Amino acid sequence: MSVRRVKAAIKKFNKFLITSHINPEADAVGSQIAMANLLRKLGKVAVMLDDSPVPSVLQFIKGTEEISKVMPHDFDYQAVIILDSPDLARIGKVNECIKKDAVIINIDHHISNINFGKFNWVEPEFSSAGEMVHDLFKAFKVKIDLDDAVPLYAAIMTDTGSFRYSNTSSKTHKIAAELIDIGVEPYEMQAKIYEASSIQDISLLGESLQTMKLTEDGKIAWLWVTKEMLKKTKASLEGTEGIISFPRSIDGVEIAILFRETGTEDRVKVSFRSKGKVDVNRLASAFKGGGHPTASGCTVFGKIEEVEKKVLEKAAEMLK
Repeated sequence: MSVRRVKAAIKKFNKFLITSHINPEADAVGSQIAMANLLRKLGKVAVMLDDSPVPSVLQFIKGTEEISKVMPHDFDYQAVIILDSPDLARIGKVNECIKKDAVIINIDHHISNINFGKFNWVEPEFSSAGEMVHDLFKAFKVKIDLDDAVPLYAAIMTDTGSFRYSNTSSKTHKIAAELIDIGVEPYEMQAKIYEASSIQDISLLGESLQTMKLTEDGKIAWLWVTKEMLKKTKASLEGTEGIISFPRSIDGVEIAILFRETGTEDRVKVSFRSKGKVDVNRLASAFKGGGHPTASGCTVFGKIEEVEKKVLEKAAEMLK
């Protein structure tokens, strides 16, 4: 499905519920805000509803204060726009608020997306959901102002790893340049998102790095974040963001893995990163997860030691 068909679908309705995946990062948050802004400029009503709170480092973005965790009791939406989520399970408890016969517009760039909507615009070659929403502004010929540009830039910058990942295209840079011309300050965005760590988060990083291991051939690197580490350092779950970039940065590593204990007993969140040679979306899919070829994740039930063994065996298989 093209942007034109999504444009036609949006034209049919006036009241929209907007959501994204649990534990949202800047692409999920930024694309929702920009989408809500676009709909309102078109004279439509938009309510943003998420399962999880907005990370503190993103709360400087205008519009984050409008993302609710509670469905307004009197809001009778006509369509639901789901951004940056490969399936309905990933939107968490918001799924319970969606009517069985609801019209769902699914906008995503995950290769693992299962086309769960009535209208599905899935483009794995796009850098981010933010880039897709940018194209919707252009399709509707709606002017992008600074309040739109900031969340769009945050979405694109973070999902491309500050324009370092393989999903960065010439188009991505052109869009970033356009947003900068509108008034976005790149250094300010970088500082607010990536240079706002707490001492607790840095302490957690130190604890996690001590668990790092490599396979004998140096192609797989992994580390842990345990509940004990979180308790000891008093860091938040937000503090785990970015830790996986350290094993990924090691010369010769093709698969980087972070094992993180969750608050639920015997449940481990596993994140994967690659430098492009290995499709870690396939690896995550083996454990009912998904994402992108170079960045994906899953949740595996079991003790962290057991999960580590199973995942490493599968990762080693993929390198044969």
